[in-house]
Amino acid sequence: MSPPTVNYDQAQQQQTTSGKRRSPPVDHVTALKRQRNNVAARKYRQKRIDRINELELELDEVKQERDDLKLRLARQEAEAAALRTMLQMKSGEARNS
Repeated sequence: MSPPTVNYDQAQQQQTTSGKRRSPPVDHVTALKRQRNNVAARKYRQKRIDRINELELELDEVKQERDDLKLRLARQEAEAAALRTMLQMKSGEARNS
C-alpha cells in the first residue's frame, strides 16, 4: 500500500482559508504522544502562571514589610533626634548652673 499523495494546491488552499495547515492523519501512538504533550504543556503553563502569581504576592508582602520598616526607622530617628536635643538642653543647663 503506497502512502497517500498530498495535493500541494489543496494543502495551500486549506492553509489560507483556515489560517492553519491541517496536519496529515496520524497513527494512534503519535496521537497519544501529542495528547500527552499537550496535557504536559498545559500543566507547565498553568504551573508557571501559578508561580508568577505566588511571587507577585510575595513581592507585595516584602514591599509592605519594607515600607513598615522605613516608617519605623523614621520614627526611631525622630525619637533619637528629640532625645539628643533634650540631652543638649540638659547639658546646657548644667553648664549654666
